Amino acid sequence: MQRLAPQRTYEASAGAAGAAGAVLLLAALILVVTVVTSPLGFVYDEPYYANYVPLLRRHGLTEEFLDALTGGAGPLYAFVHRALEPLTNLSPVRMRLTNVVLLAVVAGILAAWLKRQNRPDYLLASCSILVVPMAWVLAGMALTSMPALVFLSLSLYVLLRGVEALERGTPVLAWFVASGVFLGVAVWGRQPTLVLAGVPVLLALLDRRLRIPALAFVAIVVVFTLPLVIAWDGFTPPNEEADEGLSLRHGLTSLGYTGLCFFLLAPRLEWLSRKSLVAVAVVVAAVNAALGIVVICPFSSFVDDFLSDSGMAICAVLFGSLLVFCAVLFLGWILRITWQARRDLKQVTINVGLLCIALSPALIANYYSSRYTAMTLPYLVLAAQPWRAWGWRTNGAAIVGCTTGLLSLLGYFWAT
Repeated sequence: MQRLAPQRTYEASAGAAGAAGAVLLLAALILVVTVVTSPLGFVYDEPYYANYVPLLRRHGLTEEFLDALTGGAGPLYAFVHRALEPLTNLSPVRMRLTNVVLLAVVAGILAAWLKRQNRPDYLLASCSILVVPMAWVLAGMALTSMPALVFLSLSLYVLLRGVEALERGTPVLAWFVASGVFLGVAVWGRQPTLVLAGVPVLLALLDRRLRIPALAFVAIVVVFTLPLVIAWDGFTPPNEEADEGLSLRHGLTSLGYTGLCFFLLAPRLEWLSRKSLVAVAVVVAAVNAALGIVVICPFSSFVDDFLSDSGMAICAVLFGSLLVFCAVLFLGWILRITWQARRDLKQVTINVGLLCIALSPALIANYYSSRYTAMTLPYLVLAAQPWRAWGWRTNGAAIVGCTTGLLSLLGYFWAT
């Protein structure tokens, strides 16, 4: 089997990198303008989570507060927006702008790591977070994911520093403890991030020197999670109707979206022949059409105006088949490159973390949102970095990703 070779990003031409920078700068400006001119009232799920702040003010950090939460996410959102209330006055637009700032913080954390790895394109690569369409919804609406994403990114950064310390032969325990604390806080924002507690365990299996640090990491995350589980008698607030269980459909859908986003960040398919791609696509389309494993229609509120019911059904099967196709390819890709890089514990940390988050929606049986998959953002950017070379393909993919993200965000605002 031919070994996959990463791209050398530093060989990209200055012109291509400059064009990519212009695209991403324009995208950032458009995001800010879109949020500033967004509806003055709360839309979609925003009211359920905006209510967290008055509940915290009324009950304080008590079991009554945790039981009264009106959404499915944990209470981190309430703490962040309660602290910022003097600045935002709980205005929908200002709360959305808070999430834009938090997205910039995530990009800054990624830039800090990439700079530490001597990547000359660290600023450009970190800003490519905007190429992932779901990032626009997370940052452009007053929803819960961005505060958790900041702490998730901090946990990843500190964990990578710990692995780096191991390679240098310096103490690692403090790094793993700090990473566990950050992940524990992230769990209080988005409970599915708990699956990342398994990453240090895998690292400890690969290098026995990490057994104690991994144990400390897991213990800290468990300590953070237990109060929520005890208060809720589960992993979601009592008012949330989320069914815990396994869902192949949601797992494949999330993997498919992850694969599409990975391709937007690093558009290359040289590792598969065209015949192989066609063969896999035909088989996947036939199986999905027969079994209806994934049936989903993107931008359904727009498409519904132009297609009949039968046309919508065909669109849903075709796009669902595309997602399953991307899921199969991406799963094969990530497993293969992770195996090849198994001696590089930093890359294993990134790739396995990406896979864990991408698969986490499979644990929610009755509902899926691409926002769940969007929690992969920091892992996606770092996992794609070795395979990206700035050029016309990456610039074109950036335009497609940013445009799709903008349309998705506008779809939520226009639906009001």
